[in-house]
Amino acid sequence: MTNAKQTEVYSNLSIKTHRLILRPIHENDIDDINNNFTPKVTEFMPFNPTGDKNEVIHFVESSKKGLIMKTDIVFVILDHKEQFIGCCGIHNINPVSVEVGLWLKEDSQSQGFGSEVIISLIAFIERYFSIEYIMYPVDKENVRSRKISEKLGFTAFKTYTKQKNESANLDIIEYRKCYTK
Repeated sequence: MTNAKQTEVYSNLSIKTHRLILRPIHENDIDDINNNFTPKVTEFMPFNPTGDKNEVIHFVESSKKGLIMKTDIVFVILDHKEQFIGCCGIHNINPVSVEVGLWLKEDSQSQGFGSEVIISLIAFIERYFSIEYIMYPVDKENVRSRKISEKLGFTAFKTYTKQKNESANLDIIEYRKCYTK
């Protein structure tokens, strides 16, 4: 990425779609995240929420540091009324690839928001980054996320196991959307 492109990407961080607004995470989002990052929401994620607000505070601080270091961009997802519905991000930013991910609060699932978020992240990445591929790791049991990745042109690249907690693992399919340089 050129310096001019880097400056532009980090100064234009709000993404708007037909129904959603994605904006960088902020301390004001801590309560919404803490209230909605539930065991049901994280069923297919390598996270185990405890309801401890300090964990969310650390997550927000870490996300802001990733933005400053230009390694990650974490967004909150707001609906058209600017109500919180989840988080998403562009992670592990490097010259070769980036990783995308998202989670939606329970009552915002199965409404097409996941597809809308990933489509908007792809468009943002394609505009501001020159990379070889986008990764989208999904648990093989997460049928809705698998459908999103396959519908949007990602292909299964590899599988691996990731520990969720002391007694459970996730079986991850790493989907990739490849580009030619």
